[in-house]
Amino acid sequence: MKLILNARFFNRPATGVERVALELSRSLRALLATSGQPDLEIAVPTGTPVADGVAALGQPATRVSVVGRLGGHAWEQAELARAMPEDWILNLCNTGPITRRRQVLLIHDAQVVLHPESYSRAFRWWYRVMITLASRRAAVLLTISNSSKMQLERFRLVPRGKAIVLRLGVDHLDATVPEFGILAQHGLEQQSFFLVIGSLARHKNLAMLIEAFVAADLPNLSLVVAGGGNPKVFKGAGLREAPNIRFLGRVTDAELKALYAAAYAFACPSLSEGFGLTPLEAMRMGCPVMATTGGAVPEVCGDAALYADPRDVQAWSETLRRIATDGPLRADLARRARERAALFTWQGAAQQLLNALSAPANGRPHPPRK
Repeated sequence: MKLILNARFFNRPATGVERVALELSRSLRALLATSGQPDLEIAVPTGTPVADGVAALGQPATRVSVVGRLGGHAWEQAELARAMPEDWILNLCNTGPITRRRQVLLIHDAQVVLHPESYSRAFRWWYRVMITLASRRAAVLLTISNSSKMQLERFRLVPRGKAIVLRLGVDHLDATVPEFGILAQHGLEQQSFFLVIGSLARHKNLAMLIEAFVAADLPNLSLVVAGGGNPKVFKGAGLREAPNIRFLGRVTDAELKALYAAAYAFACPSLSEGFGLTPLEAMRMGCPVMATTGGAVPEVCGDAALYADPRDVQAWSETLRRIATDGPLRADLARRARERAALFTWQGAAQQLLNALSAPANGRPHPPRK
């Protein structure tokens, strides 16, 4: 069995979806190598910058196939769909060819339906059509939480009972050396700030968190917003401003690890999440987490986080004040956080994927079919 990675995501900034694709592919390569199976092959549209993406997948270097002359969705649907018909395509970023059966399709969540205001009308239309058709055609269908599976089935985006829940990993920052220079760069001190990974997408709910933080009146603590690109974009978006709110913009993995390690606590206020990668990253570092009750976050974080309703500003203000003043609570959350995060490994996720390729829904193993 030969596996072809749909690496169209090499063209995009590394957000949560791309992070999953990269880490899962890297661990899958390691499992294939130890079992003596053929390595992953990388399929990309022409003009794709592949050097950094291929290097990130680890050694030895893998084979890259440039397929066709198109780009974007057209490449995926018209050229990738017909390429290497005897092989299996791995689509790990929500989209895949709607006509291909011999493929794995990983759909992360139903955010496009749950929070349509975060997407353009054209994107919403295409996305719903594409995943509805591709999920029915793909031989192996995966998603990232029971919450996502339930929502995808509820909106009839995927066939009921077909999707397999893949437990993702969170150990990808373990080998990264933290770059603590980011603290001095922004005038931050250890244990002096709450951290949130934010964007202006409405379902990320950043405006609510800022309102709650201002209302909590914690003059000795700051709120640090990392991610989302240019920090000037946040300042021009009508968000509440205060002297102790900092917008850092996009950060590197090394800087992010330093922020997790230095933060007083981490906040995840999203209206919903298909999984909850960033709170788990923080938990891996022993950072206490305040989390939304929306989506899959309670499922993923379990009893190792402090929860508040994402639509309740007062509840979040009270949670911020509680964690700011209760040292024993913070210490207990930090301990439970590390224990919980240890359950999520990329090697385990990759093994689940290989198991899904070799066993149908009825549990009787068989070779993959066309």
